[in-house]
Amino acid sequence: MTRALDSRELKLILDPLRFQDLNVDINKFQRIVKSEIDMLDGKFKLDNNLNPDYRKTYYLDTDDFKLKSKNFFLRIREELNKNPHKYDVTLKCRHPDRYVSGAYDLSDPHGYKVKFEEDIIAPYVSKFSLSSKFENDKEPKIEDIKDLEKTFPGLSRHNIDNGKLHKVNDFVAKEISYKIGKITFADDDDDDNREDHEQIRTYLNFWYLPNEERVPLIVEFTFDYDSINKDAVIKGTASVEEFSLPLVRNSYEFYHALQDRRIVALDFSKTKTSFAYQYRP
Repeated sequence: MTRALDSRELKLILDPLRFQDLNVDINKFQRIVKSEIDMLDGKFKLDNNLNPDYRKTYYLDTDDFKLKSKNFFLRIREELNKNPHKYDVTLKCRHPDRYVSGAYDLSDPHGYKVKFEEDIIAPYVSKFSLSSKFENDKEPKIEDIKDLEKTFPGLSRHNIDNGKLHKVNDFVAKEISYKIGKITFADDDDDDNREDHEQIRTYLNFWYLPNEERVPLIVEFTFDYDSINKDAVIKGTASVEEFSLPLVRNSYEFYHALQDRRIVALDFSKTKTSFAYQYRP
């Protein structure tokens, strides 16, 4: 059975050297976004109260990347804003073929949150990601693939050989994430009461080394929007998703217009995940 999409997320890597003073440079980027959206007759409602989320982020895999070889990625995020700190544990499988990705089985008896989304990277390449995640008060102790299969029982169906799990390239990112505003494309002015599927959420995500905050290692701009029938998708009563056509058309134009701006780093890593796997100290 074809799995329906919850949402679409578009990602662009930006030039890290242009973000050495976050308060100033985020504001500059917001103005770039507003300029492009204005030209598409849309509205960009800036978030002027920039309240960042602070995290530590790393990936787990074997020394020979057994998970990655099977299109799986295990991400751990320590949410530092929360008291006590929370750990967000996400197992994601990403594949260029929608039907292959949608056919993976990440079901579990624990009621983890499962999401199926389309990821789009430059210049306009789709990959499909099925993820399962949970949150815990303590850092997870997942020592090897067998431990991971106990945490995510559906993984055992994918024939991954056992192996010890370590932080990928011994890399831990200090992550700072900002919600920078919402985009709409419609005639009425009641932006505050729009449904999620009628607006695009925008974020800037910065990765630094743990003791460095001057120049980010990587900067990722993402924007996403939900399917119109997301509730039915989550309940499993919809086999095909629906998206707002104005959002789809205009987000496509916006994505390509941004790539013509010098602030975009088209020759850099395509995603934060690929950066972590390619990282060399």
